Amino acid sequence: MVIFIFILGYLLITLENFISVNKVIPSILMAIICWSLIIFFNLPVYELDQHLIPKKDPKYLLLFHLGKASEIIFFLIGAMSIIAIIEKYSGFEALKELFYTNTKRRFLWIISIVSFLLSAIIDNLTATMVLISLLRKTVYNYKDRLYYLGLVIISANAGGVWSPIGDITTTMLWISNKVTTIHLIKKIFIPSILCMVISTLIASYIPIFNGYIQIKKSGLSKDHINRGFFMLKIGLFLMLLVPVLKTIIGIPPYMAMMFSLAVILFIVSQKYKSQFILYDIFKKVDLSSILFFLGILLSVSSLESLGKLYNLSHWINENVYTWKITTFLFGLISSIMDNVPLVAATIAMFSYPINHDLWHFIAYASGTGGSIFLIGSAAGVAAMSMEKIDFFWYFKKISWIALIGYISGFLYLLIYPLFSL
Repeated sequence: MVIFIFILGYLLITLENFISVNKVIPSILMAIICWSLIIFFNLPVYELDQHLIPKKDPKYLLLFHLGKASEIIFFLIGAMSIIAIIEKYSGFEALKELFYTNTKRRFLWIISIVSFLLSAIIDNLTATMVLISLLRKTVYNYKDRLYYLGLVIISANAGGVWSPIGDITTTMLWISNKVTTIHLIKKIFIPSILCMVISTLIASYIPIFNGYIQIKKSGLSKDHINRGFFMLKIGLFLMLLVPVLKTIIGIPPYMAMMFSLAVILFIVSQKYKSQFILYDIFKKVDLSSILFFLGILLSVSSLESLGKLYNLSHWINENVYTWKITTFLFGLISSIMDNVPLVAATIAMFSYPINHDLWHFIAYASGTGGSIFLIGSAAGVAAMSMEKIDFFWYFKKISWIALIGYISGFLYLLIYPLFSL
């Protein structure tokens, strides 16, 4: 029964854009119903530690998994708050000053590189939304803007996977101690670069990127621009400080993120003497995304506690020739399904040690594979919602480029061990 509820809830999440039901609703209901069934019928539950360890009290396990989920939730709250502060003080608006060029092709490369780098720090979803806002003020031709946005989605997703704070799924792997910052960057950075560069290179030969473009000045005063760049640099530095604090001191990522949030709030309150900054900032935190992640993580933990994911991992190991095939298929699946529950399930299923290649393959595949279809990533869904991008237009014009980029990076992951011999 619990499995049926999970499948039904997952199906409703996947069909969010077709049934007009916000994915937060099935996510929360799925988590509550699954755990309610476990507690009411006193179903046998287990804790996973290499092997299944029987537990008598499901409420203990629920509290345990709530604690694990809360690490990600508070990390996201801190990150969203810092981003809201940067946005409030025109930090992202100041980025437009970097866009000045006179050819469409050169502008494409600027947009792709900015998307790639920005998403590694502020996450791919936020980077996409920021660039959509900026493109609206720079590219007035709707058709041209759609093509640029297609490459923004690919580049932002590629940029997010090599950073522990760049994509929610990579963050989940990092917080769950499946990967470390240094090994993640070492293994995933080059494949991510390949994905972005090859995709952009192919797109640059599309006729629509021939010709010239006029980028108008932002219209902001010099003081406004300077203030924006100051807040942008402070905010990005403090977010980059999070993995550094975790590596050097060993504190959990959510504590490091909360430290960075407290520091930037102190700077803002002293520099701009704003007494109501907290109220303004926390209003902009995306509570729906927070609740969605909470529901997903608790739902997956219910299957983990019942031992279903442990059994599934054994079935996969016995029937699939190699886990590399599994991760490649995983990337293709993430192009049509939300990758958050997929990665959450993978973390619960497999007990490979920290920094095993499986986790790096999963990090790459879950992020870049989501670019193949418009609905496969949060960045794509945001672009579809904000700019009314047609699913089939994206499929015909952009999907094949994203697929080539995805395969390019994946092939590098496969042959990388040959270079290290």
